[in-house]
Formats: sequence, C-alpha cells, structure tokens
Amino acid sequence: MNLLIGLLPALFWGVLPIWMQKKTGGSFLQQLLGTSSGIVISAVVLQLIFRFHISWPDFLLYYLSGACWSIGQGGQYWGYTRLGVSNAVPVSTAFQIIGNSLIGGWAFGEWAGWHDSLLGILALIIILIGVMVTNGMIQIARDQLGAYLLLLVTAAGYWGYSAFPHFVSGTTGLNGFLPQSLGMLTTSFLIYLGGRKKFPGNDAWGVRNITSGLIFSVAAATYLISLRLNGLVNAFILTQLNVVVSTILGIVILREADAKQLKPTAAGLAILIFGAVVMVQI
Repeated sequence: MNLLIGLLPALFWGVLPIWMQKKTGGSFLQQLLGTSSGIVISAVVLQLIFRFHISWPDFLLYYLSGACWSIGQGGQYWGYTRLGVSNAVPVSTAFQIIGNSLIGGWAFGEWAGWHDSLLGILALIIILIGVMVTNGMIQIARDQLGAYLLLLVTAAGYWGYSAFPHFVSGTTGLNGFLPQSLGMLTTSFLIYLGGRKKFPGNDAWGVRNITSGLIFSVAAATYLISLRLNGLVNAFILTQLNVVVSTILGIVILREADAKQLKPTAAGLAILIFGAVVMVQI
C-alpha cells in the first residue's frame, strides 16, 4: 500500500504538463497562479470536511514548503514553453533527484553508513544516465544553456518543498496541506505581480488553470502522506517517475519529437526506472 500511495503523485504530476499545454494554455505566470488557486480550493474543501489541526510552528514549516514549491514550479512551467515538456521534465527531474536525495540521505540521515551512501550515489548516477539518454543531453544547443541553468536554480525551490515538512513535529499527512497551499498561492501571486506588473483581475487563462490545480492537488496531497510513509528519499524518487508519463505523452500527444526519438527515450526511461528501484531498496 505504501508503494501504491507513493506512485499516485507520479501519475497525476505526469499528466499535469500535458493537460496544461493541450487544454488550459496561458503563460507560465498564469499557469502558476491558476494552479496554486486550484490547490487552495482543494485544500479548503478538505479542511472543512476533516477539520485538520496543526500547531503554529508546523503551520509555518508547511507554509515555507509551499512558498518554495512556487519557485520550483514556476521555473518548470517556464521550461515547458521554452524547451518543451519532453525536454524540460527529464532535466528538472535530474536536478530535483540530486538535491532531494543528498539532503534526505545525508542531512536527514536516511542513508545509514557508507554502504547506503555508496548505493545511493550509484543509484543517482544510474538515474542521471537515464535522464541524459532520455533527453539527448549531448544535443543541447548553446542558446538553450541559459534555460537549463534557470531550471537548476529554481530546482532549489523543489528541494525546500520536500525538506521543510521533514522538520514538523506533531503533524502528519494532510494536516499540512492547507498551510502549504497558502504558501503556494501567496508566493505565486508575488511572482505573478513581478512578471506581469499588474493584479490578476479577470484573467481568463489563470481561471482555466485552476483545473490544473485540482489535478495537482491529488498529487500534492498523496505526496504529503507518502513523505511520512516512505521517507523523503523514497517518496521523492517514486514521484519522479512522473517523467515516464510526461515525457512519453509529450512526444506522442504534443508531438514534440518524431517517432525516431521514441527508442532512445524508452531506453533512457528504463535506465531511470532501474535507478529509482535501486534507490528505493536502500
């Protein structure tokens, strides 16, 4: 059951970029604000139904987690439009895996002793090779280097998104979903203001992307549960299998590459999955 819960975020996060590029549209700022608005709506509904309780210190930690998410997600949404889903997602995945695995394994002590550390580093190398094969890193154009650098910088937001809930004391699972969603919304709002230089108002594209937030909510809620059940490293690695869903759908549905790319993509994804399996065994 723990494994199933850990895989649910991967499924919904994998479908999300395809939904946004194919159905909702809008700029990355509109997508970010719309997504976070949909997440808050879902979180408020859950709060009204279940009446979750949370202490103020834990509230702040989850809020900071959500604020960090806005930075990481904003960078990834920008990457969808600049690089395409099938290019941006694997690279963003690699940056997230490196940061979260090292933080969880070494800073939080989820890797016990040199044996776990050695196996963890080996798994990371396998995963990164899979990402490179999937994405064709060798073929990156010089004018795209800035875009990939931005993905790296904003990936730090994802590290904070996963790390802050680890410090909560008396709160588990969905109890932190509402404060986390509020952190997402307020930070996304500030990013929106900074990018568009105006208040959202009646933003039709932003409203359409509320549906993206509803999809994201399922992934985010189950991820919070998985963090407690599976630990930071395993929970995060499982969610990153969303790269399999989004990359293949990006090629097939969005037609971001021709059929010839399917074979190296499939090979790279297989290597990535193998590395994830090794990581989860630690």
